[in-house]
Amino acid sequence: MLEEMKKEIRQGIEKLNETGKMTAQEIKTVTQEAVAKAAQKSKEGISEMNEIAKEAAITAVEELKKVKQQTKENVDAAVAGVLEGAKQKTQEVIDTLDTEMLKAKYKVEDKKEELALKLKDALDGVKEAASKFTDESKEHIEEAVTTVKLKNAEMLGLMEATIKESAKKVIKEGQEVEERVAQITQKAVDDALCNVKLTTQKVKDVTKAAIKAAIEAAQEEKQKIEETTKGAIEGVKKALLQKIEEEKASLEEVKNNTKVFVEEDVRQTIDDLELIEDAFMEELEELSQTAGMLSDAAMEAISEETDAIKAQLPQMKKKAQEVVKEAVEILKEKGQEAAYSAKGKSHEILESMKIEVEELSERMVKVAKGALSGMVEGAKKAFKEEEK
Repeated sequence: MLEEMKKEIRQGIEKLNETGKMTAQEIKTVTQEAVAKAAQKSKEGISEMNEIAKEAAITAVEELKKVKQQTKENVDAAVAGVLEGAKQKTQEVIDTLDTEMLKAKYKVEDKKEELALKLKDALDGVKEAASKFTDESKEHIEEAVTTVKLKNAEMLGLMEATIKESAKKVIKEGQEVEERVAQITQKAVDDALCNVKLTTQKVKDVTKAAIKAAIEAAQEEKQKIEETTKGAIEGVKKALLQKIEEEKASLEEVKNNTKVFVEEDVRQTIDDLELIEDAFMEELEELSQTAGMLSDAAMEAISEETDAIKAQLPQMKKKAQEVVKEAVEILKEKGQEAAYSAKGKSHEILESMKIEVEELSERMVKVAKGALSGMVEGAKKAFKEEEK
């Protein structure tokens, strides 16, 4: 496979030289295509890529020397082709997956809408069934319908309106406003996150919707704004903590082999749990910076709660990290090559690349100086021409 690749590079460069088509782009194409084919045929995968790239670069430069075309531009092109070829096939797969994910995203949205409509129709049908009864059965059916609606308020597009109306009632009553608003938002967020995949985006969306709805209620009532805001934040926080506990229980099922192990699910769980507190805090800070929407009292309450959460060892982060450790152990036990961690992996990569970063920064400075020097020389030239 390596010999075949080297032969293709030699013949390609030789042909370019003979036909007078020796340009940087053509050289890049030759090395890129040869390396891409070799990488695709490789049985060792990543571990063999080092050898493929090394041999391709050596062969290309030697052949350029042979035909006396080893200019800096041509060598740069050959190297660029080697590197592009190394990643070509995988990049094609990624592009295909990205397209498929985009298609899936819109299909999911369509299906969610269809699901909501079906549920609404079913609820209406059950409610109509209640009218057939005159005894306590009617009351029981109607109550059951309301319970299901509450559980699916977000799907039905009723979550914000329900929180807002509930908070208004509590505010008007004026008793234990903070505690009761906390219970309302906790219940709403619990329901919204029930039986769905926990993602950082979902956390952000639900957090913002729940807290915003409660604050709007207090601002419209022109009272209990601080208590309502603090209660809403506390309620969302409790709901997220509860969701983390549920994720832990789900992982326990995987560990005990009572639930099907899907590697991607566990990896995604790690990603989302590591970032759950960040997502929560981001939405709080974003809400506090929303111009024109919040009163001074609401902004102050959000600021106080945000500072309070930052000041203490975040309970949410601590719980999430415990579950992340569990997930990492599951990946190890299930025979995965390495435990995956979004933050941990990024840190390791940065640590291992300090030398490369230093080299790149030096190169970047040289390029910038060169560009600036070129601009100055160009300006001088233009100035001289203008004087003439």
